[in-house]
Amino acid sequence: MTDSIRRRPHATMPEESDKGSFLSRLKTRQGLLTAGAATMVVALIAAAMVFAIAKGTTETAEEGTAGILAEASLSAAATARNSTVQALVIAEALDLGVATPAELETSLGNVAAATTELQTRIERFTGALENPSLIGQVKAETTAFISVVNLTVEQIQAGRTERSTQIVGNSLDESYQTLAATLVDRRDSAIGFIALAGEDAGRLADAARFLVLLLVPVTVLLAYRLRVRRDQRRRDLEHQMEKQRVVSETQDEFIASLSHVLRTPLTAIYGFSLELIEPTGTNDPALTRELATFIAAESSDLSRMVEDILTAAAADTDSLLIATEATDPVAEVRAVLAPMSAVGQDIETSMQGATITADPFRFRQIIGNLVSNAVHHGGPNRSIIGKREGLRYTIEVRDDGPGVPKELEDRLFSRFVHQGEDPLLTGTVGLGLAVAQLLTTHSGGTISHRREGRETVFAITFPLAVDTLPSVLDGQGAVSQA
Repeated sequence: MTDSIRRRPHATMPEESDKGSFLSRLKTRQGLLTAGAATMVVALIAAAMVFAIAKGTTETAEEGTAGILAEASLSAAATARNSTVQALVIAEALDLGVATPAELETSLGNVAAATTELQTRIERFTGALENPSLIGQVKAETTAFISVVNLTVEQIQAGRTERSTQIVGNSLDESYQTLAATLVDRRDSAIGFIALAGEDAGRLADAARFLVLLLVPVTVLLAYRLRVRRDQRRRDLEHQMEKQRVVSETQDEFIASLSHVLRTPLTAIYGFSLELIEPTGTNDPALTRELATFIAAESSDLSRMVEDILTAAAADTDSLLIATEATDPVAEVRAVLAPMSAVGQDIETSMQGATITADPFRFRQIIGNLVSNAVHHGGPNRSIIGKREGLRYTIEVRDDGPGVPKELEDRLFSRFVHQGEDPLLTGTVGLGLAVAQLLTTHSGGTISHRREGRETVFAITFPLAVDTLPSVLDGQGAVSQA
């Protein structure tokens, strides 16, 4: 009995030891399972975050694309409106005899091209939308705007300029503003979405990087790469939308300035013409000559500005034609100055005889722009000097005006140069010097500006004609006073 009692504890000890070992192994196994489950959860969370970043990138790209297409459509609508107004201005100029039917036909062709481009861009834009209501609204507003444009063109082609002016004033801008408001609202919505998506994606990416860094370094690199690509794409989208916005604003400012600047000489020409043909008007020959002189001067300025607009438009569409040939610079300068001399704008000239390689028509346009610049912006004393320099011929247009402000010198030959709220040059649309540089460089010449003492000097150079080079090298050639 006693032995039995004594053996009982020894019999139970192995059982308790095995039970403790089992519990220990169970706890270890549970810990491993818990750790594994936690790791899996973290991995799934990290994967979900990476997926969310990728999905956000896709949504941002789609929204950004819609925003760009909205801005592109807005730009096309502004171009169509501006082309229509420009066609009306040229039609008015044609009625007054300062524009040609060919110029009007070209302008109307630009309107047709602009409306076609608008329709194409609107189709792309609506194709990127998912809201049927917005799609229908955009298409209806576009159709209404294009209908007003086509009606204006029909009236211009029928010669009803006054009716065209009424349509432009009463309907064109209203239909454009309606369409523009819808496009701007969609564009701004895209910009706001991109900004919010960027903030959310940034926070999500930070959390994902932390979790992934604890698990798989390769996943960190992937998340970082996705974020970099997303940020870069967002910046690219924002940059493109900003460029489209700037282009649209520039076009709006240009057409507003154009309408004002061109209407000034048109109004003067119209008023002076009525005074001359009025039956009860004056019979004073001196006054009649003075009015005719004013008309001729304003017509010359108007013709030059219209030609600059057409030249700039041709350059933008890669349709600018330059036909160089042997040209007499003395004769061409005389041709430019003859009408100016008739209206009392005499300019002293001193030019050596020579033959250069240039497009005669474009050469006269260059000289006309530089002389107009000197007349409108320079001093009362103006001169033109032409001389051979080696294998090239240099023409300098000088005046004793105050010169160009320092802050404008770097962009003097850019389009639409302004000083504050006012144009740099009065009587211009801001294209004269830019067109002069464009035509000079396309003709193989150079153009420059400098201040020499109390004079402002614009200099252009052209190559001498090939058949005159032997005589130039021999030092031959006479001096001609134009």
